[in-house]
Amino acid sequence: MRRVMTALSALLATAPLTLTAPLPAGAATGTLVVEGDRVPRTRLVNPAPGCYALPWFPLFTRASVVNSTDADVILYSGEGCKPGLLSAATSVRAGATRERTLTGTHSVLVQST
Repeated sequence: MRRVMTALSALLATAPLTLTAPLPAGAATGTLVVEGDRVPRTRLVNPAPGCYALPWFPLFTRASVVNSTDADVILYSGEGCKPGLLSAATSVRAGATRERTLTGTHSVLVQST
């Protein structure tokens, strides 16, 4: 009986660890939101490090990047997290919000934590 109770105690002690899903290594914790007045909202929850495509922005769209994660992100004015010809990349620190006027294709790079 004592062995059964010891085994049962060990099993119950480790149960909470198996019920939580681990985040990928280096994944940011929190939410990254990119929204504009004329585009659908892009919402990334606990994003892994890497490049994410954003929707196409109509001419002179007022947009905001709300970085509620613990990782810095970089907004690029080109596809594949490459800088565009006319606009430099914009860094958005963890916990910060940046507003920009965007046109065309953009992407966002989430850096590892």
